Amino acid sequence: MDANSHKIAAATTNAKPKTKGIVYLFAILGGFAGLLYGYDSGAISLALPAVTNAFGLNSAEKGLVVSFLLFGALPAIVVFTGLERKIERRNVLIIGGIVFIIGSFLSAFSTNMYFLMGARFVLGIAAGIANMYGLIYLSELAPAHIRGLMSSLYQLSVNIGILVAYGVGAYNTPTNDWRWTLGLGVVPAAIFTIGMFVSPQSPRWLIRDNKVDAARKVLKRVRVTSEEIDQEVADIEDSLKTQEAGLRELFGTFRPVLTLLFVLTAFQVFTGINAAVYYAPEIFHNLGMANASIIADFGVGTALVVSTLISLPFIDRLGRKKLLEISLGGQVIPAIVLCIWSNNATIAVSAIFVYVFMFGFGLGPVFWSYVPEILPLKARALGMGVITFTQYLLNAIFSLIFPIILEAIGINIFYFFAALSAFAVWYIHKYVLETKGRTLEDIEHYWEAKE
Repeated sequence: MDANSHKIAAATTNAKPKTKGIVYLFAILGGFAGLLYGYDSGAISLALPAVTNAFGLNSAEKGLVVSFLLFGALPAIVVFTGLERKIERRNVLIIGGIVFIIGSFLSAFSTNMYFLMGARFVLGIAAGIANMYGLIYLSELAPAHIRGLMSSLYQLSVNIGILVAYGVGAYNTPTNDWRWTLGLGVVPAAIFTIGMFVSPQSPRWLIRDNKVDAARKVLKRVRVTSEEIDQEVADIEDSLKTQEAGLRELFGTFRPVLTLLFVLTAFQVFTGINAAVYYAPEIFHNLGMANASIIADFGVGTALVVSTLISLPFIDRLGRKKLLEISLGGQVIPAIVLCIWSNNATIAVSAIFVYVFMFGFGLGPVFWSYVPEILPLKARALGMGVITFTQYLLNAIFSLIFPIILEAIGINIFYFFAALSAFAVWYIHKYVLETKGRTLEDIEHYWEAKE
């Protein structure tokens, strides 16, 4: 960090910037976008055994039902990345909330596998919108001194949504009421949609659309001083002078950073977290542990929420790189333990809990904070779209093929997850750039010099 950066950091520390309470209210409402994605991701987990019985699904068909939510997100990401300059963030999220409501109703009234796949595809469209624009909206509305925290809270809301879905699913499991499990997603979707109607528009988008006065009115609601408002308006206007990169420059000048993010995306997906989130009941059912499946799901949901909460203060204290190394290294032993002692319900469920806890402590929240941070300013919007699309595509492929792999080799798949996690620690230690304490300009200059 250079001398000026130290001065800025010191000034920020001494000033002890204040935050209006209404900012946290808007953060909660915006965070419902993550909660909805988490709910619809988690709801299918405990609903899947009952759906399998109702529609007579085989392994490949189970993979299709689960993965179609992720496949639905792909066209949404492409279309709304293209419309990014035409539709304001809050309005996009309102559209996403309405689509969530429609998809939840369709899921509840599904009459066959294809109907349910279509409903999941609709939910995926909403999820793609929510995952991209929920983070962007929160980061543009948040004051600079809590922006990182707000981004991490979004991931926490995703995990809370998963845990809530597990609770609803467990309540409905004894009666096989899978329609209620999937359909109750309407409730948070309605809260989110109404909340977005009363939330402010993105000040950055308004200024980009030459509506500076409207942006000032928004900032007066969420900033403390007029000086803070004037400075932010000036900063936004200055940043908008930077010409945004296209695909050619993204895959040319910024190819090293994009390659790094592609590799981290692969680690996040293929070290196995979705196996636990989507298929915990299936895994433990295959091991002959019918009663343990619900306990395992609650263990997964609780581990995600608790570990993400614990990780929040460590993201800036330990740094992104160290947290990623601890997280992936911590996944290795529980994955191996699960394979060796899979016939012991207590050990197996405990291993799943520790494995998911370690993911939630680092790889889960750090990844989505690191992506926009490491991307240069003029490549940030397009780069986020490319990485988000890639992440959903890989998740969809994993969710599609995992039931088939589980049927073929059983719990031994976790040996692969352990080996990949160990390799990831080595890769991160050798190649990942630590961004702790570095300005965004420092990071951008690093990649330009590397190229």
